[in-house]
Amino acid sequence: MNEQSTSKPVLGLLLGFEDSMADFVELAREGEAAGMGSMYTVEAGRSAFVSAAAVIAATERVTVGTYIANAYAREPWLTGIAARDLDELSGGRFTLGIGTGNPHFNDWYIGADSSRPLAKMREYIEIVRSVVAGRAGEPVRYDGDHHRIRWRATWEPTRPSIPVYLSASGPKMVRLAGEVSDGVGVGVMASVGFMSDIVRPAARSAAAEAGRDPNSLGFLMGSFLSVNADEELARKVTQATICGLFHPVPHPYYDSQLRQLGFDEFADAAARLVPQGQMRHAMELVPDEVVDTMSITGTPAQCAARIADYTGLSDEIILYRLPQRNDPPGLAGYESLFEVVSLASA
Repeated sequence: MNEQSTSKPVLGLLLGFEDSMADFVELAREGEAAGMGSMYTVEAGRSAFVSAAAVIAATERVTVGTYIANAYAREPWLTGIAARDLDELSGGRFTLGIGTGNPHFNDWYIGADSSRPLAKMREYIEIVRSVVAGRAGEPVRYDGDHHRIRWRATWEPTRPSIPVYLSASGPKMVRLAGEVSDGVGVGVMASVGFMSDIVRPAARSAAAEAGRDPNSLGFLMGSFLSVNADEELARKVTQATICGLFHPVPHPYYDSQLRQLGFDEFADAAARLVPQGQMRHAMELVPDEVVDTMSITGTPAQCAARIADYTGLSDEIILYRLPQRNDPPGLAGYESLFEVVSLASA
């Protein structure tokens, strides 16, 4: 996206936390009908790729992507050919988001040490981008310290390449995204200041130093969306969700984002209190500025206005709806989100 762009962000939906695959497939259909531009599946309790295939089958227009696929869970060749398959299934609507995942979960779930990811991710992204763009019969060769490949595609890709985004929040990973990927995918607590003053300058500078066009980079971000006709109820849900990022241990990326923006005192308190079960006390300590700047929280009109603040800073905002106590049950609870999308798109 050009530095001077005034385009409104595309609004997407983060899927994969619903009770059943049938539910999130139906939600994807409803989101597309409501005018949303993209659907992204998360690699948490479900496989991002299997979920993406289900969403692709249920939709016709929207971009479908992974936000994010865990690079430590599969080799770059397998990630690349899965992306090729999904792009073919979707008729060229697929976007691949890749990241390191939570190092704690990597250790607990798959026994992988992901504590020193930079060199690995450089090689991983470079191989994946070669695989997704590989022409039939064209050799793909790479011999790195962490990964190597000798491969030829047996058929042409659906399009010349597939957008490959690197998930990043720390300064070194953001710069790496600018050097080797198609853009930066930022987590669910990205303030306007974080995007404008930290992420975009770092990624664009790294791209220029690598001899790439900074204007070719895309910027995606996730965001908590807590929408309620009662603003105070919406704020309490956001406070609880942010504190939940510190259970059972602090999530390193969101802890880092808080600290980069100067909220060290709260991060220290949450890291101490939440693992001890003192959630209510931790919620009382969430600064108003964190809720106001690092989430999209409030009434539908307030949320739409917050989205507008990211014009020119983010190409897409992928909304993660936070359920409210007074929401109707099931998928009907998403009507308030669709109202925000309608207001923001007007």
